Amino acid sequence: MSSSMTMTRPSHLVNRRTALRSVAAAALCATPLAQSQSSADGWRLLINEAFTADLSISMLAQRYKNWADYMAAAVRNKQVVIDPVISVRRFLEQARGDQKPLFVFGKSVNQLAKLVRDQGYQPVARRADPYKAAFITGANSTITSMGALAGRKILMPDEYAATTAVAKAELRSMNIGSFVSHTRFQESVAQQVAAGVAEAGVVNPTIARKWKEEGGRILGETQPVVNWSVLASPKAPPEMVARMTEALLAMNTQAAPILGEIGVKQWAKPDKAEYVALLEYTNE
Repeated sequence: MSSSMTMTRPSHLVNRRTALRSVAAAALCATPLAQSQSSADGWRLLINEAFTADLSISMLAQRYKNWADYMAAAVRNKQVVIDPVISVRRFLEQARGDQKPLFVFGKSVNQLAKLVRDQGYQPVARRADPYKAAFITGANSTITSMGALAGRKILMPDEYAATTAVAKAELRSMNIGSFVSHTRFQESVAQQVAAGVAEAGVVNPTIARKWKEEGGRILGETQPVVNWSVLASPKAPPEMVARMTEALLAMNTQAAPILGEIGVKQWAKPDKAEYVALLEYTNE
């Protein structure tokens, strides 16, 4: 730790034999040579799920396979090659590198916003509901309000996590000074608060919902910001970006089961201003 202050798919959409490589090939894409080769063979889709435990390259490749199949079929491209990356830092290195992927999908929305603002990536689609982190304590905790967090110890995920960025922003906006510690995974925050190891914690919306259902206390939430997003390379032609936006929005009614597989209820059309506003909020 470190410390600081403050489905069934419609059969016409997919041809599994020709639309995508195998899971093993997806894992191979992590090498620079394979990345360059994938650009020649099809569209490279760089994926990262942020700070969630118990993930592997093969699990991510399998999870997103049907979505990649849909994307390839929707735009009549011969292939969409999944390039799953576990580390957020490695994900950003690849996104910023010379061999940029054609598309990226990620959940660390503050890091995606930096790709939009600083690297020229183009927003394609975003999850329709906003992203809000939640401050949690145990049901029997003496901390019963956001104001009571002043001077207390708060456990947050990795410093690169969007949850951490918006939580620190919210504490600043409320002028609440707290002692912040970090653990790598979102799940670890809830586990340590439940065990009484941490006085309070900050978690993502999914874990917050489960926490409340199991009787835990939600002290408050951060301001709503833009959620998980698909971005296109800075060099992607505008007509290609528009075509992919249209294809992803069509999933809301034509391929809802595939959306469910990747944890998205609906896509919405994004606005670059949303990403800039997020970084203004987090002061990044």
